[in-house]
Amino acid sequence: MNIIQIIKNFFIKEKTLIDHWFETDERVRFAIIASLNMGMRYLLFVFLSLIFTTLHYQLVLLAMWLISSFIAFYSYKKLVFATQGNHLKEYLKSISIWILSYFINAGVLALLISHWQVNLYLAQAFAISFLLITNYLLFKHFAFRQPAPLKPWEKLLKFFDIMK
Repeated sequence: MNIIQIIKNFFIKEKTLIDHWFETDERVRFAIIASLNMGMRYLLFVFLSLIFTTLHYQLVLLAMWLISSFIAFYSYKKLVFATQGNHLKEYLKSISIWILSYFINAGVLALLISHWQVNLYLAQAFAISFLLITNYLLFKHFAFRQPAPLKPWEKLLKFFDIMK
């Protein structure tokens, strides 16, 4: 096998892997990417709380959300919902979802720590897991909502509107 054939086979395999990824159900893709993002957020939370102490866990939580928002936005946009354009609009909508998620996260964390004396790290693991389903629905139906594809008769009507 010559070098050109090896390179060609390499790119064909890469395309196949990408195709397989996007053939996977969107909910599964979201669960995988969200789990990776949440794992990254959790590690970032632990790292920041070790640096700044757990006495200021709400500030650590805020810093964690601010830092991770860029990575999460890009990964959801490109790897889950595969939307094109509208970067600023989608990012602003994503920020509104994260603000809501932050307050839910902070509330669940405060409730678990102060009322039920749950360990800080266990409480945060529960809180971010709780947000998985809520965030999927919000991202799908609000931040990255795509217009429904046109039915054939709607395409026909749209064609004749252009002809005017």
